[in-house]
Amino acid sequence: MTIIVNNSKIRIFSGATVGDAVLRWAVRNRLDISKISSIQVTDKWGHKLDNGAPLSENQIIRIINR
Repeated sequence: MTIIVNNSKIRIFSGATVGDAVLRWAVRNRLDISKISSIQVTDKWGHKLDNGAPLSENQIIRIINR
């Protein structure tokens, strides 16, 4: 499935969670994996999302480095 992360389309497996998307995004952007703990994820309205939250096709999330 495709989701939108920080205005970029990312392909990820069906049934993926927010945590899976964060890992995919981090690898794609060559982010140091040790910095993942400082990342905050929100939906398109700014509501915080848990790493275990399920994703759906074309969902928009934002990753914020704190």
